[in-house]
Amino acid sequence: MSGAFERHGLDHLSASSINLFVAQPSMWAMQKLMGRKSTVGPAAHRGTSIEAGVEMGLFDPSAPVEACQELAITRFNQLTALSGHPGVDKERAAIAPAVAVALAELRQYGVPEAADGNRQHRIEVQLPGVPVPFIGWLDFWFPDHGIIVDLKTQLRLSSKISDPHARQGAIYHAAHGNAEIRFAYVTPQKMGVYRLEDPRSHLARVVSIAQSIERFLSLSGDGAELTRSLSPDLDSFYWNDPAARQAAEEVWGPSPEGDAACLNAAH
Repeated sequence: MSGAFERHGLDHLSASSINLFVAQPSMWAMQKLMGRKSTVGPAAHRGTSIEAGVEMGLFDPSAPVEACQELAITRFNQLTALSGHPGVDKERAAIAPAVAVALAELRQYGVPEAADGNRQHRIEVQLPGVPVPFIGWLDFWFPDHGIIVDLKTQLRLSSKISDPHARQGAIYHAAHGNAEIRFAYVTPQKMGVYRLEDPRSHLARVVSIAQSIERFLSLSGDGAELTRSLSPDLDSFYWNDPAARQAAEEVWGPSPEGDAACLNAAH
């Protein structure tokens, strides 16, 4: 393992990790180098819940769609039971129709292959020029067709694969050789399934980002010092979670908005 990664206790990378480093390096550092985690909101729980319902319906072709929808909503209710987020009801309403739309499309592929009793496949791949492996999980692997499908849930349908998702797909492609990578974007109304073109060019970007992380880590063995050398963009949705904003305040100090709130409260 590279000394830079090892010094900071990082023994692997993932698609979500490198994508977070690109989008919000300060949050990446806060989480990875200082161990300050933030919770996810109801939109993320909506995605997890829809995936659970679709997974049930794909692995059990005889399962009624209504049963898959019920499982998905139950999962969502469990994940958001203690949430006071105002978006919970809106996200819950999207779950049942999205499960139905996804199953209508993806059941045409047949039954995915399970791995050692686990419905998701763990992948681990070492990329040239990157001293630590990439680890991840495949959503649905259809070996008879040579196709890997990754399910993404949205409220508005994408017209193409996003760059962060393309990087994720490139890692899957590297781990699975000649497999075709498809991203299935599902909304409550419709679905778009797109094939990842030219995964090797996206993989080159993955390697470049990983090497940027390595260079950043090599600047100091002090994770807190590295984190504080960055500055968070608190206007980004990444920081909407109150726990994340509280952590940011503890790492970087009060934001101007926080100071203003205190002044208003005092008056």
